[in-house]
Amino acid sequence: MTWNNIQWKLRMLMFDCYQISIGKIDKNISIFCNNCIGAFVAHDFRLPFNSPTVNLMIPPSDFIEYIANLEYYTNAPIEPTKSDQSWPIALLGGKVHIHLIHYKTVEEGVLAWRRRETRINAKRMYFVLIETDGCTYEDLERFDQLPYKNKVALTHKSYPQIKCAHYIKGYENQNGVIDSYRFHKILPLRIYDQFNWMKFLKHRNV
Repeated sequence: MTWNNIQWKLRMLMFDCYQISIGKIDKNISIFCNNCIGAFVAHDFRLPFNSPTVNLMIPPSDFIEYIANLEYYTNAPIEPTKSDQSWPIALLGGKVHIHLIHYKTVEEGVLAWRRRETRINAKRMYFVLIETDGCTYEDLERFDQLPYKNKVALTHKSYPQIKCAHYIKGYENQNGVIDSYRFHKILPLRIYDQFNWMKFLKHRNV
């Protein structure tokens, strides 16, 4: 067994203990994220995937367009589009690019999207923007201005003007927050644990 496997097992035990002592996270919440970090966090708390933004990446500007107009994009057409990447890309509503990184085909990704789309709980939504994949300061501003209370932007440096920003240390010399799911060298903690996910996900003001 590798040290990463041991860290993972210790981590799951740690998060289970958190929920026993502090109270469980509501399993009916929907976490929207522009990349896989949302799925990692849901897995940490043993939550079902109640939003379609799982196992994929959406460019930050497109992600903000999507969550700013959720009602419009729910059940909107999804069509294949040309891709220079090694993974398929689909276009939602003719505008939002969905990079199906962990799917073999667009069809497979669309089936998963539609299945999880039906699970969205409009009363308990949480929004996470990771400053990566070309995220600009203007994207952060737009995200900050969205009328959602439960939102956070994980950023590679401090942005005092962005109220929902949370500075993740260690990325100051990079262009964004990259691979923040990586484990600490010794502790069963991931880089993104610099943010208090338990407090965030237990907040009910939507």
